[in-house]
Amino acid sequence: MNDKRFRVSSNKRTTAALALLGGFIGALFIENLVTDLDENLILCLTIAIVAGIVLAILCGIIVKEYYLRIYEDGFELVKGNNITKYPFSAFEGSNVTRNYMNGIYTGTTREIKIKDISGKTLKINANNLSKGAFAELVTYLNQTRYTESHDMEEAAGYFKEGYDFRIPNDSIIKANKNRLFVQCVATIVLLLVFIGMMIYYFGAHADSPLNLTIIIFSGGGAGMLLFMYVVPSLLLYNKVKNLPNYIYVDEYSLKIGNKTLSPENVQSILMVPASYEILTRDMIVITKNNEKYVFNFGKKDSKGELTYSEYDKLCGTVEIWCIINKVNYVKILG
Repeated sequence: MNDKRFRVSSNKRTTAALALLGGFIGALFIENLVTDLDENLILCLTIAIVAGIVLAILCGIIVKEYYLRIYEDGFELVKGNNITKYPFSAFEGSNVTRNYMNGIYTGTTREIKIKDISGKTLKINANNLSKGAFAELVTYLNQTRYTESHDMEEAAGYFKEGYDFRIPNDSIIKANKNRLFVQCVATIVLLLVFIGMMIYYFGAHADSPLNLTIIIFSGGGAGMLLFMYVVPSLLLYNKVKNLPNYIYVDEYSLKIGNKTLSPENVQSILMVPASYEILTRDMIVITKNNEKYVFNFGKKDSKGELTYSEYDKLCGTVEIWCIINKVNYVKILG
């Protein structure tokens, strides 16, 4: 495996942006106390901008970022010139928390936990990483995950016959496409009602409470459908279009569509758990040459039309295959 580097923090960028804004506002405040801003506006603005830029540059020099570098035998935590090397056994796990305020989603907090030499657990904020990059990092850190509780001989016998997963990808793709079409039509209808009522309301001076109510609900409904349903469905449809029609797993290989992968070539497999309803059902295969294959099995729905019905069995089979072949298997939680 080639060395991998992940920037898990964005302290430098965030602090520099705050320093730029704070320096600009602070300089203007001080200038307002000693001179007349209206008479010296250009000069005062110039000084304030320079003050903000200087503070931002200083923060960029002083504040250090957290990096994690992955090697064959362990990983390094880098903060500026301070570099600490750890074995993979020092990785204590990760936390993923979805945050809400009054029922409204406000973001996801990602955290890496490392046990240092003294036995204390160091928690590192990894919000700078995307969902995929965070899952990939956890995969590399999780090198010693393989549990001894499995009977390896019994697990290997699990694959003597091999397992076929026939995936009705055409019907799943069509179901996602149909749902997207219905949502688009509903959004367009509401949008047309909104535009028509706006023209009628202002053009014909028909400013009745009923007309105003129709305008509010049709416009709000169109916006809600667009951002809460149409956009996510469009993104999901674009993902699920590469869904393979066939997966075969035996002791020596993993075949996904027209790709055949051997355990010797696979570094990690990441999958969203079947019981996890928040995310779409992604499967990510990372090879030891740092090639990445991404497959999407839709998203769990009440009717089971938008996803592969045996995805839970597929997850369990792939996890056992990873254990007996010493391939990293990681559950993507966000």
